[in-house]
Formats: sequence, structure tokens, C-alpha cells
Amino acid sequence: MRKVFSLATALIVLLVGLVLLGWWGSKLSYATVSNHLNELAQDGLVETYTEAFHQRIRSNLRSMAGSALVGLLLFLFLRSRFARGKQGMRPPAAQGSFRADLAQAWKDLWRRTSASHKQFVLLLILVGVALRAILLFQPITYDEAFTFTYYASRPIHVIVSDYSYPNNHILHSMLVKCSTLILGIGKVSLRLPAFIAGVAVMPLFYFFVRAMFNRYIALMTLAMVAASGPLLEYSANARGYSLTWLFFTMALLLGRHFLKTNVLVSAMLIGVVCALGMWAVPTMLYAVVMIYAWLLMSLVAMYDTSLRERIWNWVISLGAFVLLTTLLYLPVILVHGFDQLLHHSTLPERNWKAFTMEHQDRALDLWAHVVDSSSFWLALLGFMGLVHATFISSKFRFLVAGMLLGAVPLVLMQAVVAPPRAWLYTLLIFHLSSGIALFYLLKFVQDKLIPGLGKRSRSVAACLVLLVVFGWPGLQISKLRMAGMPEAHWCAGLVQKNMQPGDKLYTDYPWNAPIEFHLMALGMDRNVLYGPPTPGSRVFVAVGPDYEQTLESVLAHQALAVNAFPPFQLIQDRPRLKIFAAP
Repeated sequence: MRKVFSLATALIVLLVGLVLLGWWGSKLSYATVSNHLNELAQDGLVETYTEAFHQRIRSNLRSMAGSALVGLLLFLFLRSRFARGKQGMRPPAAQGSFRADLAQAWKDLWRRTSASHKQFVLLLILVGVALRAILLFQPITYDEAFTFTYYASRPIHVIVSDYSYPNNHILHSMLVKCSTLILGIGKVSLRLPAFIAGVAVMPLFYFFVRAMFNRYIALMTLAMVAASGPLLEYSANARGYSLTWLFFTMALLLGRHFLKTNVLVSAMLIGVVCALGMWAVPTMLYAVVMIYAWLLMSLVAMYDTSLRERIWNWVISLGAFVLLTTLLYLPVILVHGFDQLLHHSTLPERNWKAFTMEHQDRALDLWAHVVDSSSFWLALLGFMGLVHATFISSKFRFLVAGMLLGAVPLVLMQAVVAPPRAWLYTLLIFHLSSGIALFYLLKFVQDKLIPGLGKRSRSVAACLVLLVVFGWPGLQISKLRMAGMPEAHWCAGLVQKNMQPGDKLYTDYPWNAPIEFHLMALGMDRNVLYGPPTPGSRVFVAVGPDYEQTLESVLAHQALAVNAFPPFQLIQDRPRLKIFAAP
């Protein structure tokens, strides 16, 4: 199909757009922007947006406009020279068509797969879908509710630029906004983007493992991925982590194609999916470094005469990733600065002394997170399988080496070990190592003990055992971790039944976001949570004793005093949440 715009034209349009946007934005007055933000705020006032903050953003916009203008002029100056140099290069015709390769690979895979194998793969995926779907109906957690009420429920231009809290996984927040607009506000619609991403990881990772190794290793790996506790949990948790697994898996598949064909389209798409993963959660950077390290090591090991050309395409892919990631995060950089992405202002200060004291505990947190969802002995066997798979498979060694290079240097540079959820993408590699080790263990059993044990029967039996061994404890621990705050739903329903126009409900952290979410799901105006009470109105106060809250402390959080109201009465009493009301 004929392209309407060439890449060069698109780049020119982008640079011109950045120049105009920067120039226009730098002309906006503080009063104009401040009034607009105050209209979006529920309490009617954004105290953090000061005159100094506004001037800093204007300076950033002018810098962006100037940089884009310089880039535009430089590009126009070098464009003709680049075109002349390109004429002397070898044409990429020998690289083939990416879409044709994709279609042919699918046809070959479908033809070489028996009907029974297809049915069993589908069964494993359906079991994985069912386990994840069960968790969709767990009570809402604070982080999920806060992500929606503070980010996903706001306009798009706020979502892409406001990174005042690291809860804003920008791409995920925008997908949640779309799903809740289409399906309405609720637990399932809130979790749907993460759920779809977590489900899509299963077949895509199966395809990657099968392309890299064989169908039996792919089958057993799929069984573990389908039932893995941490993967279940964050496939039904409204955060952006399952999106990073999805883009990580897509990058692995594209990387496999790039290694075999050197098609530039594959290389560029690797950069695109890695940038999208970064836009979901910045901790995707660990996985991105792994992908590019794995590709580089594989290229050096596999090729000699064509290595230079392949390395050049690898560099183009890396450049595309850096450029696109910068563009996606440009609104955040303009508003908050680049350092907000590397070290968020709300997180504790990092230093080498604190790192040396805490890194072992943080590493044990990840170990505990994995072990709790299965068992110590199963995790120990998995570690043994990792060592064995690394020893016997050169293909897998490059993946492990890339994973180490994507983790250790960045951790040392940042002087911090990220929380366990940021490392869950490594479970895909760990489950792959277990699949490889189990395949060769079963082969040993067949060769030495049970000669009649065929590959198909032993693999199917192993998959069924893996579903039970991983699935049952994984589902139970996921339910416990997603126990959430069910009282928030009960509170919202009670208040809805008893509230009259003008009444107010006051809450405090951490009950504020879950209660606000459920009020919105019931169709109530969230403004009932904000602003002073009107004369003659009734005031409700939600108090959480588990968080050392009192009636006085919740009202003080709203700059109100208990003695300013008639005596409060306890109208509902639950262990974790009590509701008081004053006429």
C-alpha cells in the first residue's frame, strides 16, 4: 500500500509541531493555566502550581521550541546529503517483507502443529484466563483506586503530563480511562487493560519459546506461566506491570525475527514496543536493557561477514527506542523535569550507604514474593533448573546474561533495588529455564527408566501437574494479596442511601481513594467528598481504626473541628471502618 507520508515528512511535521507548541505554551499566563487546573481539581485549588512552577514550565517550553527548531534546520540541511549517501548503500530488498514473513511463520506453525497439541495449548490458556478472571472480582485496593481517581478519571492532557506520584503508569491510565468510559466505572472495567495484557502474554510467550526451543518446552513453560501466582496477581491488578510483560514478550518475538532475517522493520518495532513498555511503567528499563544486550550478544555470536550491517540496524532500533521514549515522556519532562523519571521526588533519597544496608533485604523481598506463591522447595528446584538450563543451552545463556546486564548495572547506578513487582518480567525467563530443565529431566527418565514414555504423553502429564502445583497456591496467595478494602464498597452504598443534596462525606488516607472510586461507580458526584459543609446539611465521617484514625483526626485533615458540629452518632460499626454522622 502506498504511504501517504514518508518517515522524513513525519519527522518534519513533528519538529514543526514541537516548535509551535513550545512557542504557544510559553505565552500562556500563570492566571490562565492556574484557573484551568483549579477547575479540574475537586477541591477547586491546586496549591502546588505556583508562579515559580509556572515560570519553570515556560522556560522548559521555550527550550523545547528552540531545540526542535535547531533539529529541524539541521535535518533539512543534512537531508540531501543523507539521500545521496543512501544511494550508494546496498538496497534492503534481500531483507524480505516483514508481513510476508509473519504470515508464512503462522502458516508453518499451524501446519506443523497437530490438532491435539492445539487443543491442549488452548486448554492451558483457558485455565490461565479462568484463574485471572477469578481475581477480577476481588475487592479494590488503594493503589488501584488512587490510580483511577487521581489520574485515569482526569483529562488526557493531565494524564500524560502529571507525574506528581509514581502511581501514574501513563499508558495504563489512558487505557483504563477508555475502558471505564466504554463499560462504566467498576472493578472489572478498571482491571480490564491489565487483564487483557496478562492474558495476551501467554500465547505470545508460547510462540517465542517454541520458536527458540521446541513445542514441548513451550508447552510446559506455558503451563507455569498460566498458573504462576505473581503473574496471576498483576494480571488482575489495575496497574501497568502486565503491560510491560506484554511489550517485553513482543520484543522477544520481534528480536527472534530480527536475529534470523535482519529486517529493519523488526528492529524498528523492537524500539517501538520497548518505548510503549516504558510509557506504561518506567521500570521497564530493566527489561529493555536485557532485550538489547541479548540481541547484541546473539548477533556477535551468530554472524561474522554481515555483522556490521546487523549492528547498524541494532543501533537504529536503539535510537528509535530512545527517541520515541523521549517524545512520549516529553510532557512529563516539561512539567516535572527529567529527574522525576529517574528518581521520583516522593521516594526516599538514595545514597550508597543506604543501598549497602538495604539491598539484601530488598532482594529477599523478591525471593519471598515468589516463594509465598508456591513453596520454598519448588522455588529451590526452580533455581536448580535455572542453573542446569544455563549450562546446557547456549540460547538460554544469552537470555540470562542479558537479564543480568539489564539488572545489576542499573541497580548499582541507581543505588536502589526496585520492589518485587518491577522484577516480575524475570519470572517468564525463570519459568522458561524450568521448562528446559524439566524437558531434559523427563528425557532422562525415558532413556534410563521408562522407555515407553513418549514426548507427548510425558509433556502433557507434566503440564497437568504444573497447573495444580502452581495454580492452587498461586490463586490463594493472590487472593490474600488482593484482599483490598471491601468496606469501601459498603460505605459508599450506605452513604448513597442516606445522603441528601448538600450532605458531605469526609475521609482520610487510605480510605479516601477506594471510597471515592465506589461512589463514582454508583454514579454519585465525587464533590460530596470535598469542600466545606453547607448550613443545615448532614455530615458523614468515615474513620479507620486500623490506621490510627479518629473522628477528630479525619475532620482535622479537612481543616474542620468536631466542636463545630452537633454531636456525632455512630451509625455503622465495622472492625476496619466506622461511619459517624452529625445532623
